[in-house]
Amino acid sequence: MIRLLFAAAVALFVLHLPVRTTGLGGAMRRWAGFCFIGALLPSLIVGLFFPGARTTAADHPLATIVGLVAAVVLAYAAYTVRKWLHGDPAKKQPRMVEKTPIERSRRQQDLFAFLSENQPREGPQP
Repeated sequence: MIRLLFAAAVALFVLHLPVRTTGLGGAMRRWAGFCFIGALLPSLIVGLFFPGARTTAADHPLATIVGLVAAVVLAYAAYTVRKWLHGDPAKKQPRMVEKTPIERSRRQQDLFAFLSENQPREGPQP
């Protein structure tokens, strides 16, 4: 199962590259991430909760399910805390819709005026 999930993650990631700016590309990238995490998470959970144990998810399916549910609950709690700490997005300052020209400083204006006045004149010289 782990090999299949790794293969799916790599295939989805590679296939999303040509269409990465579209909605389909974003969905493929998310599914590639889910497959990658799905391949590694059971080994990580068993390694954290049962260090030194040489067991597979097939040996303890209930423990694997409990570990996955605990990981999902912890991830959701971390997301909620992060969202709470960053505040309300409605209170953020809106971005400027259009660009505004920047005025040159007086020094820059003097430099450009100096350079434009001291250019050699074109045409025949008397």
